[in-house]
Amino acid sequence: MVNGPKDVTYEWEAVDWRLHEGNVRRLRQRIFKAAQEEDLATVRSLQRLMLRSWSNTLISVRQATQRNAVVGRPG
Repeated sequence: MVNGPKDVTYEWEAVDWRLHEGNVRRLRQRIFKAAQEEDLATVRSLQRLMLRSWSNTLISVRQATQRNAVVGRPG
């Protein structure tokens, strides 16, 4: 199963990156807080949520694309 809606196609430039970055940042903060409180069940649950997150998928693909573009440049 692939993350994201099946019937929607996104244009790269049309993605609201700030919205998705905020979603990922808040989820990371929740994971960090649960880990600090040693609430392992919540940590696992939030990590599972992160893996299924459309925002996380978009941000991850963008980061990989940007890194590959820099590595692939000649000179």
